[in-house]
Amino acid sequence: MSYQDFLTAIGMKSFTFWGILVFLMSLGIEFTPKIKWNPWTAIFKWIGSRFNSAIDAKMDSVRGELKALDKKVGHLQDELEKHITESKAKELQDTRRDILEFCNSCMNKRRHTREQFRFVLKQCDEYEAYIEKNHLKNGEITDAINEIRRLHAKCIQENDFLKEGEES
Repeated sequence: MSYQDFLTAIGMKSFTFWGILVFLMSLGIEFTPKIKWNPWTAIFKWIGSRFNSAIDAKMDSVRGELKALDKKVGHLQDELEKHITESKAKELQDTRRDILEFCNSCMNKRRHTREQFRFVLKQCDEYEAYIEKNHLKNGEITDAINEIRRLHAKCIQENDFLKEGEES
């Protein structure tokens, strides 16, 4: 059986010697490293791009959605940082107020327990550490903190803390 008979048997009568020659040459071109054009690779890429066109479109859509979400996350992160800054500023202001009120009550001869002094002194230490860490100005609080420490030392020396059940 000749190749012509074989081609006729499988229904490819018109596929001739030249068709086979072109096929074999294209294989030779495909696998020759010095020739930069690869016909089979180009054909398979074209077929692959046709199969994957729907997936590529969906991927582009997903990329767009991710960019939009990234913008939203960035905006939310900015808002969160703003709220954190505002919260810290309010907390710092509240601590200042507490220290000044405690100092004022001490200056008005109101007595306090040892625990009250310890609590306020701890607030003073935390306040001063925060001020130093963030390179802020302490302002009028410095005098109040010094006065609270002086009165605390005096109360320790004279054992003059308010005791449970006593009136201030």
